[in-house]
Order: sequence, then structure tokens, then C-alpha cells
Amino acid sequence: MEVDVNRLQPIYRPVQFENIIIPDGSFWSDGFTAEYRETIERVKNFALKNQTPTPSKKVYYFYGTSQTGEERLAEYFKSKGYAIISPEKLTTDEQLNLLINAESFASTAGSCAHNSVFLREGTEAIFIPRAAKRVTVYQQTIDQVAGLNSIYIDSSLSMLQTFNGPYCFIISPHLKKFFGDDFNGYEDDDFKTFLTYITNSMNRGFKLNTDALKYYAPIYQDFMMQLSRRKDLLQAYKVTLT
Repeated sequence: MEVDVNRLQPIYRPVQFENIIIPDGSFWSDGFTAEYRETIERVKNFALKNQTPTPSKKVYYFYGTSQTGEERLAEYFKSKGYAIISPEKLTTDEQLNLLINAESFASTAGSCAHNSVFLREGTEAIFIPRAAKRVTVYQQTIDQVAGLNSIYIDSSLSMLQTFNGPYCFIISPHLKKFFGDDFNGYEDDDFKTFLTYITNSMNRGFKLNTDALKYYAPIYQDFMMQLSRRKDLLQAYKVTLT
């Protein structure tokens, strides 16, 4: 942020000041101040001045925690040329350089996706909501701050009553359509992902979310119809469809 650290002084004893500046809130779920955007722009200008080439112009930010099927989701994006990034393994400078060079960014729509605030204005940003009616409003505000070309694609089947996960991701017809791939039915790994999610979650006492059932109704009915033909998988996971 271009602060001269040499001007900072540690305080070891009671002191007096002529002026005291107290930071105020500048970002909310439904808005932000001009000063907040100016701060973000200063960080991005720093990244632009110091940018170096990166191997890929497409990045997928991998969240990983409490998300069944995200590994496969990431592999699908990898097949489309995206570099899979675990941001916690990189320094701030390394992340900024990746983001300022990116032409397309992708992530599940949660805290990990908020890093998109450091993308260049107009950059394509693909977000996969984690569950029905669970698109974080913070991300939509960040989209406005950064001026992103935001695209939300439903590719989940999170059917249980949970607030912080686990969530379930499949390779949906919507996602394949976006990338121009033909959809010829769900694959084994989609069914295995869903069955793993259901059995693990049910064992933890989670119940089906009636709102999710209504929201996902068309895709869920088709998914379950195809799954009902897979007696081998249902027996392996000890699941009975009702």
C-alpha cells in the first residue's frame, strides 16, 4: 500500500498525539465507500507495476474445506486450461501477480472467491454457488468493486440443511454447456460424489433441505432417475432411494 515503514514507530510507553485517525467501516454486504475502492485500486496498481509473467492466464482458486466433489470440479477446470491454485500456499505478492495477470478466474462462491477483488476490471470471473439460494451477497458487492465480468453457474447438488457445509459439487449440464461440451448423462464420478456426500452427511445427522429440493427439482429428478438405474452403486453405498 506504499506506506513508508521507516516512518512507523513502536510504542513502548504512554504517549500523546496532536491528531488521531480512526479507521471506519468501508465495506458492507450491500455497499462500499469510494475510499474502499481507492484502497483496492492502490493494491492493484502496485501489482501492475511489479507484475511478472505467469504460466497460465486462467486460474481456479481451490477452497477444499467441507466441499465434496471440488477435486473433480477443479480437474474439469484444469482440462479447460485453468491452473489449480491453493491460495494459502502462496505469498500475498505471488497471489497478486497471478490475479493481475489473469484473463479468467474461477472458484466456488465463498470466501476463497473474494480474492477476485484484485482482478483487473472486466476480467471474466466464474463462480459456482455452493448450494441453492446460497450465493453470498459479499461476492456480488466485490463484483461491483472490481468491475468484473461475473458469471454464476449452478453445478452443485447440496441438498442438506447445513450452513457451513458440507457442500456437494457435480459436473452439471449447465457447466458443460458453458464450455461447449455435450452432456450425455451424468458420469460415475458424479453419482459417487453425491452418494459420498449423502451418506457422510446423513451419518452426521443432517436432514434434507426442503427449499433445496424445490430449487433443484428439475435437475435433481433427472439425476435421481439416472442414479436409480445404478443398483451396483446404491448397494455399494447402502443407499435406498425413496
